[in-house]
Amino acid sequence: MDLDTALKLLAPAGAAVAFLVGLFQWLDTRRRELQAKRFDQFHRAFEWVAGQTASGQPLVDVQQAMATYELANFPEYRDTCLPIINYYLGRTSTEPDDSLFRAALLATQTKLSSSA
Repeated sequence: MDLDTALKLLAPAGAAVAFLVGLFQWLDTRRRELQAKRFDQFHRAFEWVAGQTASGQPLVDVQQAMATYELANFPEYRDTCLPIINYYLGRTSTEPDDSLFRAALLATQTKLSSSA
């Protein structure tokens, strides 16, 4: 094979490699952005579980319960959620199990425990 033929083969191969590297970098960046966005959503839900917004404004019970149910949609953070859910279950132990917030805690605990 002469040099001309080799160059004709290497140019498209090099372009293909450059394209694949660029594609891989874009996909990796996109994956990281989605992970960061998902963690931000998880973090915001936990702020609401605590009963307040990021700016410190108190929430009504319905919003707090809804945020608690939302935690079940983040099974990848199960190991973080369960101890905190257990903490709030301890704090609400004097409430009946069918109270709004406690029922949400129990349902989310069950769902996350079964997703193990």
